[in-house]
Amino acid sequence: MKVEVLLRTEGQLAAVVGEAEGETWPEMQTALPALLRGLADTIEKRDETGEVPDAAPH
Repeated sequence: MKVEVLLRTEGQLAAVVGEAEGETWPEMQTALPALLRGLADTIEKRDETGEVPDAAPH
């Protein structure tokens, strides 16, 4: 089983920003919270200028 978290922004291609894998549902129940926690930490530590790193200019 594999779960990917995609980021889609207007005018940009979707990008995989995280993924979790597991062979069983119990493994996924462990992997998913860790994945989401890591993404939340990244978002909370973002650059306060509002710029998206590595984003192509409009």
